[in-house]
Amino acid sequence: MMRFRKRIILLISFLFLLIVLGLVPRLFESKPRVVKSRYSERRRELNDDLEATLDCNSPCKPVNNILFLKTHKTGSSTVTNILNRYGDTRDLTFALPSKGYSFYSYNSFILKFAVPFWKAPNILCNHARYNKVPMNWLFPKETTRYITLLREPTQHFESIFNFFKVGRRFLATKNVSVPLETFLRHTAFYLRQAKNITGILKLIKNPALFELGLDPKYQNNLAVVRNYIRFLQQEFDLVMLMEYFDESLVLLKRRFCWKIEDILYFKLNERRGKDKQELSSKVKEQILKWNSGDALLYDVFNQTLWKMIEEEGPDFFKDLALFRKELESIKSTCLREGKFLTALFPGLYVQGYSLKPNISKELNNTCNKMIMNEIPFLNYLRYKMKRNFQAIDSSVNQQNVIQQQ
Repeated sequence: MMRFRKRIILLISFLFLLIVLGLVPRLFESKPRVVKSRYSERRRELNDDLEATLDCNSPCKPVNNILFLKTHKTGSSTVTNILNRYGDTRDLTFALPSKGYSFYSYNSFILKFAVPFWKAPNILCNHARYNKVPMNWLFPKETTRYITLLREPTQHFESIFNFFKVGRRFLATKNVSVPLETFLRHTAFYLRQAKNITGILKLIKNPALFELGLDPKYQNNLAVVRNYIRFLQQEFDLVMLMEYFDESLVLLKRRFCWKIEDILYFKLNERRGKDKQELSSKVKEQILKWNSGDALLYDVFNQTLWKMIEEEGPDFFKDLALFRKELESIKSTCLREGKFLTALFPGLYVQGYSLKPNISKELNNTCNKMIMNEIPFLNYLRYKMKRNFQAIDSSVNQQNVIQQQ
């Protein structure tokens, strides 16, 4: 009995010692602590996911610095109008041609082709031929998005050839009924006829690659063409396609943190139906063979465009549907029904528009600028820049001092 009591006393003493040292609570808490640890890890995972979601949905900053390499007969006048309106409403600074309405687009861009810069410009969107070094200097890649627009090569070449009446530049195709087909049968012969390949004739072969800066002497070298396309993939943040114009603009909106109203448009400088030529399968094959570099270029950026769209997820197509709905709305609000023509140059007409009467003053301004092609818009931007210069120059220090007294 005494031994049993001693054992009880020893056991109580031992437990008391454990309690004092704080070991008993740890023994009882050991199992719950494991559960608590797992819960904490899961909670951290949920918090991380939530923070990532918040980051994705957090307000982004609109892109205001843009170089648009404007290409001929690709729908690029419509994009230029979008950029002109975007920059105008935000009082951004444009790089403007020093003379005329393009940056001497059949020659590689150099700085003297632009109006002298009083401050770093935000947007360049008139015709120019790509030239990396001066363009990167004027629009640093770190702060600027580079974009351009391509068109399916057979339709592109037909549009250039017939719109600019290239057939008249060659003696044997001047008076034939279908100069494009005549030219394609004997391309080498007709090029030898041309004394100088200048002006629009520089677009006679692989026009897209030429405007994007590839030297024509390399256009038949497949290895050089492939390398140059890889170079362009590094240079341009977004290459839009005319055949998927709405998709391209919605992608731009999402990547540039713009709003739907920023990309609304009316087609500008579109040829009349009677001025367009239907192409047979044979003629299309001939055009693709003659412009094999452009065909490769288009295929690469067609794949790139759809890969970028896929990365946007299913919400992209909801955005696209909403955009097209807004397009129909602005058309019905602004435009009268019917067929109208606009004189692009003397004797050269393209499809145009007529605005509805009695629309509000604010909306009338928006609608008017949406149908304004690049020449009057460029004149307006030049006038606006001149007016800004005059306002700055008219400021007098003495007047400010007097007003403070």
